[in-house]
Parts: sequence; C-alpha cells; structure tokens
Amino acid sequence: MLFKPVLALAEGGENIIQPDLSLVLVLVLFLIFVFILNKILFKPISHVLDERHNLTVGATDEARAAARIYEARLADYEAGIRQARAESYRQAELQRAAALERRRQLVEQVKQQAARQIEEAKSNIQSQAREARAALEVESRQIAEQISRTLLGRTVGGGTD
Repeated sequence: MLFKPVLALAEGGENIIQPDLSLVLVLVLFLIFVFILNKILFKPISHVLDERHNLTVGATDEARAAARIYEARLADYEAGIRQARAESYRQAELQRAAALERRRQLVEQVKQQAARQIEEAKSNIQSQAREARAALEVESRQIAEQISRTLLGRTVGGGTD
C-alpha cells in the first residue's frame, strides 16, 4: 500500500488506521468543500479586502492630491498677499514722495512770500526813514529859525533854500 510509511504505528507495531475507500471519499469531499468555500467565502472576502485596500489607498491618494491642491492654492494665496503688500508699499511710497514734494513746494512758497514781505517792510522802513529825515530837517530849520529869532531878535540866513 501507498500510505504505509505515513500511517501512525501503534506500540506493538501494527497499524491503527487502515485506509479504505472512505479516505478517498473524505479527500474528494475535502476538495469539493475547498472549491465551494473558495467560490462562496474566500473569493468574496478576498474581493472585499482588495476593495477595502483599494479604497484605503485611493482615499490616501485622494488626500495626498487634496493636500497638493491645498499647498498650491496656499502658495498662490501667499503670492497674492505678497504682491498686494508690495503694491500697497509702492503706493504708500508714491504718496509719501508726493506729500514731500507738496511740502517742499509749500515751504518754497512760504519762503518767497516771507522774502517779499521782508523786502516790502524794508522799503516801507526806508521810505518812512526818508520822510522822517525830511520832516526832521524841516522841523530842525524851523526850530533853528525860532531859536535865532528869540536869541538874536531877527531871522538868520535865507530861511528857505
């Protein structure tokens, strides 16, 4: 027989298991059960596990893709903010430069106005000084004539030049 080396031997050396047709029947039933269980149980479970794995990997890939999209949008957003900030700084600098130019022009206008007022004041003072000198000269002649009349009793000089 073919199964003799495989069979367990009892203490006495004789075979406990004696193979017969039932062994073949058990093997055939085993193979049928394996085929049926494979069709009914193992393949569907394997299919479900494969789907689960694909969904998990798919979800991970989708999450990675969403993260990449998020990173790209975030980079675009940050670039937009940097650009807007740079533009606002540029606008502020232009406004500051314009304000400084307006200030310089106003200061120049005030300086020119002050210089004109100073010149006007100088000319007014000079004309007032001339008028005062002329008035003092006339007055001094009158006083001199009055003093000479009082002291000498007569008019001295020509009186009017």
